[in-house]
Amino acid sequence: MAQSLELWGVLDPNISAQLALAVQLDLFKKEADLDVTCRFIESGTMMAEEVLTAQHKPFAIMQTPITALLLHEKGFQNKILAPLANIAGTQQVVIQNASGIIHPRDLERKRLGMPKGAAVYLAIDKMARDYGVELSKIEFVDLLPNELLLAFFNRQIDAMACWEPWTSKAQKEGGRFYFSGVRSAIPGMEGNVNWLVNQSCLIAPDSQIQEHSDTIVAILRVLRTATDLLNHHCKDVSKHLSEFFGGERVEVMMAMSENDYAMTMDNLFRIGVLGFRDFLYETGRISTKISESSLYDASLLRQVDASLVKLEEIGGQRLAIVEKSGIYYQHGVALSGDGGPLRFLLADDSKYVRRLLAQTVKIIGGDIVGEATTGSDAIEAFTRLRPNVVTMDISMPGVSGVDAIKHILQLDPEVNIVVISGADVAEVRKEVFELGAKIFITKPFDPVLVAEIIGLLLF
Repeated sequence: MAQSLELWGVLDPNISAQLALAVQLDLFKKEADLDVTCRFIESGTMMAEEVLTAQHKPFAIMQTPITALLLHEKGFQNKILAPLANIAGTQQVVIQNASGIIHPRDLERKRLGMPKGAAVYLAIDKMARDYGVELSKIEFVDLLPNELLLAFFNRQIDAMACWEPWTSKAQKEGGRFYFSGVRSAIPGMEGNVNWLVNQSCLIAPDSQIQEHSDTIVAILRVLRTATDLLNHHCKDVSKHLSEFFGGERVEVMMAMSENDYAMTMDNLFRIGVLGFRDFLYETGRISTKISESSLYDASLLRQVDASLVKLEEIGGQRLAIVEKSGIYYQHGVALSGDGGPLRFLLADDSKYVRRLLAQTVKIIGGDIVGEATTGSDAIEAFTRLRPNVVTMDISMPGVSGVDAIKHILQLDPEVNIVVISGADVAEVRKEVFELGAKIFITKPFDPVLVAEIIGLLLF
């Protein structure tokens, strides 16, 4: 007999594409003999409150790590069991053409509409760190997507921060794409960025994980089938999704094209989850830094396909760390050279950050021998150029900075690795130091201070 259960999602193809497709194609019944009822609530930031106030709690939900963290804060123990899609590309800022916003600092003293608590705020925060924007000088206006779009049309706000398809609708009405979590159209700084790692996830209460793990594995298998259909038959399945979500097919396909539908638990997933945790803690929305082991569980995904889990156990080594203005290094560590000027490879997807790093290199009299914007490019450039210092952004697209560091240190254990991070996450900082990184720098940073510390550590 099929087991009856309820799954929750939201009414947009970014977070809930796999769930909607499984409903449309009856995959839960056909592939897993599960009697599934699905509830889809309005796209926004209300999922945690809806779960907490529901008389009958859902068996599992599809939402972002923010929801999982907010539920933890209210005592609703849960775990993320698998990522479903990196939706950072759909999290966008659109500006009014007549707003006068060119440089990011022009956002100061402007009205920026955004659903309160939305993940896109983290992308805004990371952008602000790169460009020295004072967020306290931006007037944030709390509006849900429909309200936000109306306010944008009526010129009541200068910019809006939301997600697809709302941002495309804004662009059709005279708005201009400014940046997303993964791409910048900021004049003079166009290109890929990594200001947000935001993944939709399958999240389940601890009680369901303990009592019904086999059912969850079956759900994960169905979601994996739906993921494969999204990736390999996108045009065909977009018809089903446009019917389900009630949008134009082209509109749905545009939103889908901004997402990376994948169920791989890797370092970028880990950095994203921990980054959200620290951000919510620092802004007072959660009262404790929940332990990493309480946030996610890879064991059930591993049963579906072990190759989807690319996380490694972190060692228990105790490190003596010195910190100065957001710059960390191990006590007693030294940077090694070859007697000549230090030769730098700058690996960061932000042109602005690479310019700041170039100032540091100039101050210490070093040479820049190459630049890279992805982890894979950094590995290739290092293999070809063999610099003695690599500055590595930790959350670049594709191959993460952590994975690139591992590969480069295998090629040359003596190379000096200097990590650049937009988030000061203790677990990630510990991991890269254990791998062999010499310095960990948080954004924003002072090029002069970085040069001073590099000079102190040279021997």
